[in-house]
Amino acid sequence: MRGSARRAARVLPSARALPSAGSAPPRPAAVGPTGPSPRHTAVVLAVVGAGFGTYVLLITAPDRHADSTSTLFSGAVGGLYLAAGLLARLRRPRNAVGLLMLLVGIGWFAEDLQISADPLVHTVGLFVTSASSGFLIPLLLVFPDGRLRSRHGPGHGCPRDPDVEAGPPASDRRNHPTAAAVVDRTLVVAGCSVAFVLVPLSVFFHPSVVPNLLLVHPVWELHQVIDAVQFVMSGAVVAVLVWRWASATPPARRVLSPLLAVGLVGGLASGLDALLGTHGDWLHTPLLTAVHLSVLLLPLAFLAGVWRVRLGRTAVAELLRKMPFDSRAELNEALARALGDRPLQVGYPTPDGAGYLDADGRPLVVRPGRQITALERDGRRVGVLVHDPALWEDRYVLEAVLSATALELANQALVAELRASRREVIEAGDKQRQVVQQSLHDGAQQKFINLGLQLELARRRLDRRPAPDRDPELARMLEAAVTTLHQGHTELRMAARGIHPAVLTEAGLMAALRALAADLPLQIDLHAPALPPLPEPVEITVFYVVKEAISNVLKHAHAHTVRVDLRFDPGPADGDGTGVLRLSITDDGVGGVDPARGSTGLFGLRPRVSAYDGELTVHSRPGEGTTVSVTLPTALRTPCDNAESAEKSRNSEKDDAPR
Repeated sequence: MRGSARRAARVLPSARALPSAGSAPPRPAAVGPTGPSPRHTAVVLAVVGAGFGTYVLLITAPDRHADSTSTLFSGAVGGLYLAAGLLARLRRPRNAVGLLMLLVGIGWFAEDLQISADPLVHTVGLFVTSASSGFLIPLLLVFPDGRLRSRHGPGHGCPRDPDVEAGPPASDRRNHPTAAAVVDRTLVVAGCSVAFVLVPLSVFFHPSVVPNLLLVHPVWELHQVIDAVQFVMSGAVVAVLVWRWASATPPARRVLSPLLAVGLVGGLASGLDALLGTHGDWLHTPLLTAVHLSVLLLPLAFLAGVWRVRLGRTAVAELLRKMPFDSRAELNEALARALGDRPLQVGYPTPDGAGYLDADGRPLVVRPGRQITALERDGRRVGVLVHDPALWEDRYVLEAVLSATALELANQALVAELRASRREVIEAGDKQRQVVQQSLHDGAQQKFINLGLQLELARRRLDRRPAPDRDPELARMLEAAVTTLHQGHTELRMAARGIHPAVLTEAGLMAALRALAADLPLQIDLHAPALPPLPEPVEITVFYVVKEAISNVLKHAHAHTVRVDLRFDPGPADGDGTGVLRLSITDDGVGGVDPARGSTGLFGLRPRVSAYDGELTVHSRPGEGTTVSVTLPTALRTPCDNAESAEKSRNSEKDDAPR
């Protein structure tokens, strides 16, 4: 009975269908209070299968022969299927994989009934000669998500967000969903038809060594026909599943690889043994051993596929340890590396909430075969994750990543809101200081000027009087009043400039820095290559940092010279004009700047710098001077912005013209 010895390899184990893109993992359906739970059913099936298998092994043990599988081997294979199926069903009760593995194990034991020398038991066994194969084909095709591929292809059933752009048309896809769905269902129907229709019908025409109690008429060629059909189906299953593995993404291949490796070995050995027939007797034993080993390892391969996904938990734990990240691109790269999904994308809501942007700030485009999963925090969507659907095979890992990513995005949004709020406060303060400065310029300073003119006119009139009519004391009082008035006007002008540098608004950053350097009793070397037009908040921030740094030099450094360097590094040529403004203020003083001993004004500017995504650092060693460095990301103004700035400058010059 050489054919019965090869019964385990009539269907070849191999790869599986990819889950539908965009579809969430199987959600548990509601179970009525009176219906048995899937876990309870699995336990019952496992117990019944174990009892049935024990009974079959006991009654067939005396009748086994050289070409049949041994009692130990049959028990090991059937037991492994039952154990693996029970574990899979308990872990994912709504997934059909566990149930099918239990049925394969029971079918495996049922096939051994044909080995019995008892005519009645043997005849019953002939009806279930291919029972395990009938359940194995669907198991292979639905592993690991428990569903056949949909004719709608990747993305069917996915709650696509209308704000996320679709990728290339269906003609660019590597798989053809309708054809794949038809092939899968054809193989399932054909396999079940052979195992549960054709094989049972052949019992009435199947002669065997042990008497067949239901034999009507022997048809010697029927057995070869059934073997040929099963061989063709085995080849078709192998071809389909190898193609699935070849077109799968890395996360899916981690699941498929163990199953495919075992299946190919068993399938090739079985096919070669069948092709050689009686001409390959010298290879029959080693080929049969390879087939038996592959069948024995097959249930373990199912579990290994899931285990290989779980090995990714180490990388995920490392990912969680490194959070938070400094940039969107860094977060995207870390997620892709941890989950083994290089095309992974994180989608960030647009400011108006009408769509999503990728890490580079471009509209998010989703390619076919990808799944969109919402990232939510406290019931609010903070973004989306576009990933390989195969990552749902270990939903606990993916859900942990989703939760951590949602928290990261929520924190980033909170930091952005805080930074925007800080900017609003800073800019509101700058505007208010500008108003105060303008009020002093138009109000108090003008009154000082008018009063000075009046006193000067009074002094001149007094000087024009004849000597006997002059009052020397009055002349001295007028002279002292004019001097005091000029001093007060100078102090008021300096105070107004400290509140807000009018020259910065009127003539720009470089003019303001030159004016600042001109009034200082210190050599200031200003080096600034041609700078592009900069946003006003950036110019104000740079001015205040330079002013405060020089003020600290005057108070503490005992320096002779200060060097101020300004440089603008543009972004990529194909970018949006963004760049980085780099500022450094270096003195030759005593160094040793310590916030605990003063210099708090300089460090107090850090919140202003960080509000504009900048960074302020201070390097100061005793005896080596001090270097204050600032980097400020910025964006070039548009021509329209420059025109508006020039118009404001002209209006300001008109308003401040001498009256």
